[in-house]
Amino acid sequence: MKKGCFIRSIFILTIITGVIVYLVQTKWDTIKNMLADVPRKGIEKTLVKYKESPEKDTLKALLDDFFTKRLVNFNQLNNNMFDPLVKSLKEYSPDSLVNRDKLNQIKQILKKIEDEGSKKDRN
Repeated sequence: MKKGCFIRSIFILTIITGVIVYLVQTKWDTIKNMLADVPRKGIEKTLVKYKESPEKDTLKALLDDFFTKRLVNFNQLNNNMFDPLVKSLKEYSPDSLVNRDKLNQIKQILKKIEDEGSKKDRN
């Protein structure tokens, strides 16, 4: 490799790294919100299966609160974090109603996800 080519590649990599560091430092909350929208949209599609009820409205408000306020404070996110919630929502009853037991179960799952996500990385 020629000396000039090597210097250009180091220069370009330095600029790219600087841009990435700048974006992460200044736009991290926006990036987290974009990542949080992915599971939210999937869960909203799952909620369509349930019939309208006060419990469904409570569940929608609970999930909206969770995804807009609490998820932003997470220190770490992983792909499998929302699997129990999605699995619980997909196991809907034959009458397609959200009952209080189901609502309490989902609240416990959200609490577990919140606890898992707010752990500090101890490594």
